[in-house]
Amino acid sequence: MSRFAIAHGSIDVASVAIGAALVITAAVIAWLVRRAPAAPAAAPPPRPSPPSRPPTPALARPRRRVTAAGLEVATVGMVCPTCRTEYAGMLYCQRDARRLVAADEMLAGRAAGGMCPRCRRAFEPGLRRCPRDGAELVTPTAFRATRPAEPALTGVLAKVCPVCRHRYDLAARFCGKDGHDLVVVN
Repeated sequence: MSRFAIAHGSIDVASVAIGAALVITAAVIAWLVRRAPAAPAAAPPPRPSPPSRPPTPALARPRRRVTAAGLEVATVGMVCPTCRTEYAGMLYCQRDARRLVAADEMLAGRAAGGMCPRCRRAFEPGLRRCPRDGAELVTPTAFRATRPAEPALTGVLAKVCPVCRHRYDLAARFCGKDGHDLVVVN
């Protein structure tokens, strides 16, 4: 074994090699740590949104329109072309997930379209089968004749949209903002 003599003793060559390897390894690790991008700061937890109320018909002053039969009809907000329910501030019907139209368009004679008896969604005119589950679409009149009446609003905000997190009444089935199926809040 080769040893170097030092003032107070001798040092082994293997000990020097191991020490040098440790110093080089520590330098490489320090360089990698400095070079790595900083971890993004954790976003603060989202604040809970205040509970929202179920949609109610618009309280704005209704516009009046005279139809061809001479009847004066109040037109306010958006209307579902299938179930004829009026909504304020919504894009989709909460009963059948159909895109709402202006009340003026309903008076112009827009067709009702068809409804799926399985998923209870309404679709635009011209479709014969449901794109979601393949069931044959029926007219809204036939659909309502074979189904029990829709439950009245309960005033209990017990359902939520899994996409936009908007809360709805227990009787609602679909989100009025984006048309997704609602889930019950536990």
